[in-house]
Amino acid sequence: MTPSNSTDDVSVRIGVVGPGLMGLGIAQAFAASGAAVVLCGRDEEASRRGRASLAASLSGQVARGRLDPVAEAAVLANVEAVGIDSGLQDCDLVIESAPEDRAVKNALLASIEKAAPKAILASTTSGLTISGLAQALANPSRFLGLHFFSPANRMPLVEVAIGPRTSDAVVRRALALVRGAGKRPIVVRDGPGFFATRVFAAYLDEAVAMATEGIAIESIDNAALTNGRAIGPFAMLDETGIALNLSQARQARADGLEPRFCRPLAEATLEHLVAAGRSGRREGGGFYDSPLDGPRTQWAGLRALFPLATHETEPKTIQFRLLAAEAREALRCLEEGVVASADDADAATVLGLGFSKARGGVLRWAEDFGFGALVEALEGLSRTHGDRFSPSPWLRALAGRAEGLSPYRGKDLPT
Repeated sequence: MTPSNSTDDVSVRIGVVGPGLMGLGIAQAFAASGAAVVLCGRDEEASRRGRASLAASLSGQVARGRLDPVAEAAVLANVEAVGIDSGLQDCDLVIESAPEDRAVKNALLASIEKAAPKAILASTTSGLTISGLAQALANPSRFLGLHFFSPANRMPLVEVAIGPRTSDAVVRRALALVRGAGKRPIVVRDGPGFFATRVFAAYLDEAVAMATEGIAIESIDNAALTNGRAIGPFAMLDETGIALNLSQARQARADGLEPRFCRPLAEATLEHLVAAGRSGRREGGGFYDSPLDGPRTQWAGLRALFPLATHETEPKTIQFRLLAAEAREALRCLEEGVVASADDADAATVLGLGFSKARGGVLRWAEDFGFGALVEALEGLSRTHGDRFSPSPWLRALAGRAEGLSPYRGKDLPT
């Protein structure tokens, strides 16, 4: 496979299997870059409905001023609805975009492998391991993860998750195709949650932990906004779906992963909300009620779930705890080699997770705070809130060297 730095080549053919919100966004991104895109549903009728949904989405983007009519027409001209058995054989890359269910993804990937004998195969999973999904394939050397962020047509980040048997040529070609679609790839090592999902879960779950201690969710969301986030963690949980977050915790537990990957701080709360019919904004509400014709308001049943503490917590304390939880997990990922580059980690948190661009990313924030001071602060948090904050020997040594993250910066992606 010869790497290319652009998909603006009519010979590039991209298959997207699964025309849901994520799949349609991915199809739009590649089609906008000039690639020929084939869109597949469970059958040809589902594929046609998917293309119709894409057309409706594009029309809505034009109406909102996010897309001009010429670009709309160009995208639609590059997207064809096909059946999975007949439309994938000439694809360079086929991306599976099914729900985050191992059995569903495994069955679909096995079908794609037979239908696309020459293609790179990719999964959009945000947390299932590539090594686990690869067990459904006869040739895992051409398989990797391409974790797009929603909405995929606008969000610039893509995590490129390399499995233990993914070939170097496949990695290089996938990176070129991702760049050609106008995206910023970061390479991550295979493992539960990769980098972004792990770090974001630590941030969201720390917010839930604070709520269980009696801190008002409005105070926590406001602290996140003060930190530079566009949306608070509870509003974000409602947007991404409480049921989805709960399913991630349950899947991790079913896979026998270490407890730290099973969302222990948040799982019981997520279960309670789902049982109460509060599965997220699209399902009628979660932590907040979000009417179409009015402002977001806190769910009336929340006080019974989270009784307020008798004392108020200082906003700066909440702000720091959110930052520290996210930074601690990002540093843990760097220590474990999940991500090799601090620059990539910072790009991922800014471009994919909404971390403040002004702060430069979560590791840049930690570096600017000072690792000596951070270790001291984490020790205090660990005494009060548990081992999740404890600085490791690696982090203590990093603080002792007083060189910051310079050894982890300036690393280039494969070309």
